[in-house]
Amino acid sequence: MLRKRSYLIIATLIIITYIFITGVVLFGVQHPTANEYLTETDPYRFWGESYTQEQVALVEDGDTALKIRLDWIAQANNSIDLAYHSLHDGIVTDVLLASLIEAADRGVQIRILMDGIFHGLYFSQYDLRYLFQFHPNIEYRLYEPLDLLRPWTWNNRLHDKLMIVDDKFALISGRNLGDRYYLPPTKGKNIAIDRDLILYNLDQKLLPSSGIAQMKDYFNMLWTHPYTANQKVKQTRRTKQRAVQKQVQLSSKLKIARTTHPEYFTDTTTWIKLNSVPAKQITLIHNPIQRGNKEPWVWAELVRLMELADTSVIIQSPYVIPTKAMLKYIDSQALISKEITLTTNSLAISPNFFAVSGYLAKKNLIETYITQVWEYFGPGSLHAKAIAIDNELSIIGSFNIDARSSFLSTETMIVVHSEELNHLLRQAIKERISTTDTVLENYPPPISWHKALGVRVIQPLVKIFDYLL
Repeated sequence: MLRKRSYLIIATLIIITYIFITGVVLFGVQHPTANEYLTETDPYRFWGESYTQEQVALVEDGDTALKIRLDWIAQANNSIDLAYHSLHDGIVTDVLLASLIEAADRGVQIRILMDGIFHGLYFSQYDLRYLFQFHPNIEYRLYEPLDLLRPWTWNNRLHDKLMIVDDKFALISGRNLGDRYYLPPTKGKNIAIDRDLILYNLDQKLLPSSGIAQMKDYFNMLWTHPYTANQKVKQTRRTKQRAVQKQVQLSSKLKIARTTHPEYFTDTTTWIKLNSVPAKQITLIHNPIQRGNKEPWVWAELVRLMELADTSVIIQSPYVIPTKAMLKYIDSQALISKEITLTTNSLAISPNFFAVSGYLAKKNLIETYITQVWEYFGPGSLHAKAIAIDNELSIIGSFNIDARSSFLSTETMIVVHSEELNHLLRQAIKERISTTDTVLENYPPPISWHKALGVRVIQPLVKIFDYLL
């Protein structure tokens, strides 16, 4: 018995060591560079001279974000493509999924791509897998499904949030699927302050250079990539029955929502036309599809654009954790003459304990590059990711300023040359700064002693493994 126990302990230690080395340590050893990418790409391709066939709009509030998604699904004629990092239980998720199933019932071809670990289709949502598989007009795939034998794949995560409808509408966002990204705040729940960038095609034909076409090309690349897998389950009477039950359940929730909240089921065409502005150039940037540490294409491009700024840069990011590998791309002399403003989450309201610990450990370093740092104190917490360059470029998408977004995850950002959009983005970010200022002056929220203590305790560990944050 003692010998068996010893063997079990040894085997467990070997497994833990294997996971630690291949899933943790290896990611801190070597970071590939984006030098070749920077050499081969034109830094001035983001500026245009004449207006494109697409207009763009910002969606700052969750109510409008939900209305637009529901309306686009209702308007869809041919196809809906969705890429999301995660799905969370809640009425918003149920209503959106039920609407997608309705669209599929009327013949719309729907493709759903989600992260292979954090997709959220577990427990009460597991029956969605059966429903997706058995519906003839729905395809469902996971990017890099969990592989217990290959820990080095665990950090290769899909972090994009994209929606593309026909050749007419598209959006890029920081919002996942869940109540906290769309519904008003309720007691005890931390809402996520997020942002969508909408692309609206004014013409019948979609040009290959358009923003929507670029998004479709990127989605197709992910969809057909060897890292992406179909999720097949055995078709039995029981699984088919569970699929039918799930569809009936979702349909019932959608019917109730239409009765109790008809304001969410409205035509948003007028809103889009009133709030959209012209663009001279729309360019999608993304990370390469690689395992292990990726070449940091998005980070390198963002730094280069910030260094090209004439006078000012405004950054909004929920997490800011620059590592040594990231700092190699920054020329401090190129930034010294620019006014750089950063807005990020404060310790008091950040829901990501490890990320805010990493930020506080790097705060003195960050302040050597940033002119002004504003910490947001609520309500809710920031989840939007955006950069405004001078009065011309606006950059919006899924990228956080940390090593995970730089080297590990799939990430997408759209760069828009539009003075009008830039003005709206700067205004939206400054409104959050104004709110922060008011909160700080009048009623700064208290920081619980256990949260403050916990951050201090784990900071030494966070400094060592910042390349995974």
